[in-house]
Amino acid sequence: MRTIYIRQLRFEEARTKLERELNDAFMDGESFVEILHGIGEGILRKMALEYVGSCDFLKLVERDPMIRTNPGSTLVEILAPSKEYINRLKK
Repeated sequence: MRTIYIRQLRFEEARTKLERELNDAFMDGESFVEILHGIGEGILRKMALEYVGSCDFLKLVERDPMIRTNPGSTLVEILAPSKEYINRLKK
């Protein structure tokens, strides 16, 4: 599983890196990606969640609240893309 580190990056740098690495993970056939955004004020976490929510080929993985996980990371499943997304990539 690939891990994308955006922790301690500025907002725009983090967004650019997140977009690029999620697209690379999709093209490489990855099934799951962990986004390591850190805890802080929650700005990078919020940005990551909004970006994942805006992409048809990404789905947040719900974790069991009884299992202790890293609160500074988000697990994402990579699904098959929609035709609309493929057309956007071709532009």
